[in-house]
Amino acid sequence: MSLINLSRTAPQARHSTRDKVSAEEFIQEALNYANGVVVPITAAADKAGSAVSPEPMRRATFTLTEECIAQLQQLSDQSGIAKSKLIRLWIQRYASLNIDEVKQNFI
Repeated sequence: MSLINLSRTAPQARHSTRDKVSAEEFIQEALNYANGVVVPITAAADKAGSAVSPEPMRRATFTLTEECIAQLQQLSDQSGIAKSKLIRLWIQRYASLNIDEVKQNFI
């Protein structure tokens, strides 16, 4: 037997059975795992199907108070929704209102 007999005859393709996930979802799942939070497989599959964004995302920089950051973290922990996704949902919600409705929420 020679070394040539030990080589592979054809390269093996690596197939992944998992769907692609966003970086946010990966980080959130890693945090859940680190905190010992168990997410049922069916819930994770449902969440993954609805979380894919059709358009590319860009980073944004803005300033929040420590109190706002703590509240956002608490909402994220309680809901299981990533902080950036919560912000996108709020923006989407307010963008659907007319200007008078938006002003009423801030008075």
